[in-house]
Amino acid sequence: MAAHKKRTQEWTRLRLPIPLEATDAVSALCIELGAPGVVTGQVDFRRKKKSTRTVRSTRIEAYFPPDVPRRPLEKRLRAALSNVRTHFSKLDPARAEIEPFETGDYGTAWRAHFPPITVGKRLLIAPTWHDVKDDSRHVIRIDPGQAFGTGHHPTTRGCLLEIEQACTSEPPARGLDVGCGSGVLALAMRAFGVRRVAAVDNDRIAVEATADAAKTNGLGPVSTGPSLESRRGQYDLIVANLFANLLVELAPRLAARLAPGGRVIVSGLLENQEKDVRAALRGAGLRIRRRRCLSTWVTLVAQSPRAREA
Repeated sequence: MAAHKKRTQEWTRLRLPIPLEATDAVSALCIELGAPGVVTGQVDFRRKKKSTRTVRSTRIEAYFPPDVPRRPLEKRLRAALSNVRTHFSKLDPARAEIEPFETGDYGTAWRAHFPPITVGKRLLIAPTWHDVKDDSRHVIRIDPGQAFGTGHHPTTRGCLLEIEQACTSEPPARGLDVGCGSGVLALAMRAFGVRRVAAVDNDRIAVEATADAAKTNGLGPVSTGPSLESRRGQYDLIVANLFANLLVELAPRLAARLAPGGRVIVSGLLENQEKDVRAALRGAGLRIRRRRCLSTWVTLVAQSPRAREA
């Protein structure tokens, strides 16, 4: 009788040496892109035996389950790591090893690492495999995988908290999610009562993920498109969770799409990038109204004038 061959599953493994101070940023990034967790090990490198100068570094390993397609994952990882490098100069994305990794027959055990999470006072985000019911909160179903945005990363949480704040008294009439990823921010706007919501992303997978999530959650239609230019008109609330350099570049275009008195929520920037983003928003004619910082990641809320000059 032939021996039973144990079935294996092909995951994706990221291995990368990083400066110790970049651990939180890179770990949060990996979890947001679908890794159930990360493994780190601290190492000290000394230039000379008698030297007092120590370069502190760690190696990070992250494992992404079979549900996360490898090719788009690698593209997103390398782009995100390049952005993080602008804040941690000793980080070298070129040293990232992204490769297939076979595990034992663990089935869906990795899903235990993505429990439902509460955000703010009225929101609960849960993967579709969790049977949750909470009449006191809006439940949004998002599975980790193809697109950024599970609610774990501080930038996503910061945006969600500010969306809730913006919708506390009277929800804005029109909302726009720029760089929508999984669509969780667009869905949060719908959940909090924004009547007309659009979402744009230049990544086709993100647009498809947002459209699928809108159907899954049944919160009402979310209009999707490939770019800011694909949407017409002005919006009372715009959310843009993007890299800091993109926020600086897009600031005038975001301001132009705000209705008089409208607000834009921006995130994706670290504290050492805040000055540049603030300057870009002010240069576009917006006033900074609120600031929130979670684990060195900053979320800003800016507002357009109530009436525009002729």
